[in-house]
Amino acid sequence: MWGGIIDKIVPAFEVSLFEPVFSTTLELGELGIDSLLDDGLFKNIPIVSLVMGIGKTAQNLYERNLLQQTLNFIKSFNEKSIDEKKLEKYKEKINKNKSMAEKELGRVLIILNSNVETKKSQLLGKVFRAYVDERIDWNQFCDLSEAISRLFISDINLISDIWQHKINDSSQCMNYQIDRLVSIGFIGTTTKSMTIGSNNTSNTERYLNITQFGRLLSEIIF
Repeated sequence: MWGGIIDKIVPAFEVSLFEPVFSTTLELGELGIDSLLDDGLFKNIPIVSLVMGIGKTAQNLYERNLLQQTLNFIKSFNEKSIDEKKLEKYKEKINKNKSMAEKELGRVLIILNSNVETKKSQLLGKVFRAYVDERIDWNQFCDLSEAISRLFISDINLISDIWQHKINDSSQCMNYQIDRLVSIGFIGTTTKSMTIGSNNTSNTERYLNITQFGRLLSEIIF
């Protein structure tokens, strides 16, 4: 999709991200992409006007999805303030270093283009805000963004419940969810009890705890 236009799309994304023209209180999830594109305000967003120009009317499924994901990312990123000095420091860094801008903002765009669920783009916006605000470094951003891409949407509520100690052991949720979150690195387990059945089958209940990686995510998104 972006062959030959990376020099245009990254700067357009940068301006759209750091100079949003719509209110962060707007519920984008309640509006379909057609409604967004019909709104003159959104057409003034550089990334929107650029993508619409590429696709003429942005009818391509991938282009429409990119716009939906990107707008949700921008809204989430701007919902809370960033230390002004740190924000200006980051903007100056990418303005002076084109390759850095393409590396970092380009990576974000690639992730957004692969997302299907807008919730993941919203989470990514929060994580990127933490990066610009210097709460995490670039490697941690990359790790968290990769981990978020592997989550199921239902996992987010489970992580929140474990983080808030509403769920403490495996009897309170599905084992396949636990196994997935363990494999991603967000939670750890310890054996609570083991029961041996009459047919030599066993059932193990596990205590659940948030790992250091899981705490890093939770402190950012919750």
